[in-house]
Parts: sequence; structure tokens; C-alpha cells
Amino acid sequence: MVRTELSQVLCDPLGFSRQWSREGCRVMGCLDNYVPEEFIHAEEMIPLRLLGSTESVTLADTFLPVFAGKLARSILEQALQGNLVHLAGIVLSNSSDAVRMLYDLWERHIPGQWVALIDVPAILEGETNHRVFRQAMLEFKEKLEKFTGKPLEAAALRRSIAVFNENRRLLKKAAALLSASPPRLSAETYLDAVLSGFVLTKEKHNEYLRQLLESCRRETPDRGGQLVPLHISGPILVDRSFLPLLQECGATMASEDLGTGSRYYWDEVDETGDPIEAVIERYWRKIPDSYKTPMKPRWLHLLSQIERSKARGVIFVIEKYSDEDQYDYPVWRDRLRARGIPSLLLDSELVLEGEQVRTRVQTFVDIVRGGAFS
Repeated sequence: MVRTELSQVLCDPLGFSRQWSREGCRVMGCLDNYVPEEFIHAEEMIPLRLLGSTESVTLADTFLPVFAGKLARSILEQALQGNLVHLAGIVLSNSSDAVRMLYDLWERHIPGQWVALIDVPAILEGETNHRVFRQAMLEFKEKLEKFTGKPLEAAALRRSIAVFNENRRLLKKAAALLSASPPRLSAETYLDAVLSGFVLTKEKHNEYLRQLLESCRRETPDRGGQLVPLHISGPILVDRSFLPLLQECGATMASEDLGTGSRYYWDEVDETGDPIEAVIERYWRKIPDSYKTPMKPRWLHLLSQIERSKARGVIFVIEKYSDEDQYDYPVWRDRLRARGIPSLLLDSELVLEGEQVRTRVQTFVDIVRGGAFS
């Protein structure tokens, strides 16, 4: 069953990627939504999104302080323990101070593994910043070509663009089924469908998504229960146990604008014209992540998802010590409040567990259900 297969991929994503390596495939670790995965795919490598680990951090504590955040620290921990040695290399962009430090530490303490940094500007508007952004992407392309020993061919890139665009369209269809009334796709399966795409080849992921969508069309939707539809927002949600907890509290995720969700896949690449320039333009105009400006496209996407799903409240899941996301939260909270939409902030260190989280979520759901918010 396709749901089981998607779930199994996420039980051991690094083990799954090691299998790709054993089969002769080159796997490239990626950290951030501004890594042009189409370039990597066109060079006949598999992009693997690094999502960290919930395991304890020990070795990385020597190099990164606690306030660098669990994501960067756990990825460095994986590297120092030798768990990423099967990767052909690592690609990062300067998404935060911690990730920028991660690049320097990688060069110094992970010898022999290729690493590249894409110097994406913080402000993604204006002619000057566009030139800087374009140059950063072209420099990465040249570095990638030097690493692989072959030029990035236009025909191969066009094929990669087509594969990735199909993946984005399929995920949008999955999001529509999640937001349907009644839902045609469970929140847990939707999250598995999205996260598994960071591990699988896009071709295999597309195959699974087509099977999933077809099975949803054949099944009769579950009309039972009165779960409160909520919108989930934030940079990353990889704790698959949070959604069952949410359901136990009487609610469900009806939509999201996560950095590891719709913000990752929402924008497509123009399939006409020069493919290299089209990929660059896609990443320039995509929904900006929390550490980038302008803020308006990010807000409009969040709002459109809430309106589409008719979510009655918003839960912000923000990585602890992430200043970039903390800057967004009070702005979004006040704008939502002005529209009569309640919100809840949860700090995360890649996991959302414990009685405190459960109590806060239950209280929030009760407030939303009772209409006590004003």
C-alpha cells in the first residue's frame, strides 16, 4: 500500500539514501529551500534534503552552541559521527548565522567531503539584489560542473525541470485533498507524502504520489468526527507524532505554509526559454522563507492557504532560538487577530512532545471550538 511505503521511507531516511549510494547513485545533501535541486538532478545526482535528527547532540556541542538551533547542530552531529560519509557532497545557502557557520565548520572538520555555499542575499527584491542572486546561482552551477566534470546540458536540465514541476503539481493536488470538506487525505499521510519527497528520487516520488491521489479518488471520504481545521505555519515540521497529538486534542491540520511544505513546492519553473535562467528566476521569485524579504508574498501565501482550507486557527511551529522566524511571528499574530483568527506559538527543537505541548494545544483547540477568541 502506497501510504505504508511513504511512511517506511521516513523511518530511516539516511539508510534509504545509503541504499541509493550502494546502487551506484551519487547523493547530494541539501540544506535550504534556495538550493536549485534541478541543477543537481540534471547532473545525474539525487538531491537529499537534510532535516536533522531528534537524537542527542554531543560532538557538535564543541563547535556550535545550543542557541545555534537543533537543526544545524544535529546535522553537524550526523556528519561528525560519520553518518553522512556516503554523500557526494553538501550544498547550503546562507539561510542563517548557524548555517553559515556550518559551512565553515564543514570545510574545517569534515575533510574530503565536497561542500558548497550559495551566497543568497537577504533581500530578494530590486535590480542590484537580483544581479547578486543570479551571480550566486551561476557560481554554484560552475562549481557543480567542476565537481562532476561535465557541463550542465540544457536538454538534461529541461527534463529535470519537467520532473520537478510535475512533482509540485502533484503535491498541490495532495494539498487540495487535505483541505477538502470532508478531507480526502489525512494530515498524517499528507505530511508523509511531502517529507518522503526529500528522500526519494523525484521520479519515484511522482509515481507514489500518482498512486496516492488515485487511491484517494477511489475511497469514500470519512465524514465522521468534528475535528477543528487548523493551519500550521513555520520553517520546518518533521515530528510526525505531532499530528496524531493534534487529532487527540480534537483538531487536524487542514493546510500549511511550512518551509518543508508548501513554501518548498508551490512555485514552478517556467518551461519555456533558457532553462538555466528559468531555474534562477524560479528561486528568485519563489515564496520567500522567513529569513528573506519581502515579507508580503509570505503573508499572502499564508492567508490564501487559510482561506482555501477554512482553517479556524493557526499554530506557529518555530524552531527554538530562530530569530528569523521569531521576527515574523508578532506581525502575523497581530494581522490574524485583526481578522478574528486565533493563533498559538509552539517552540520546537525538531520535536513537539510532552504534557506541556499537549496541554497548550488542547486549551487552544477548546478556545477555537468554543469561539472564545476575541
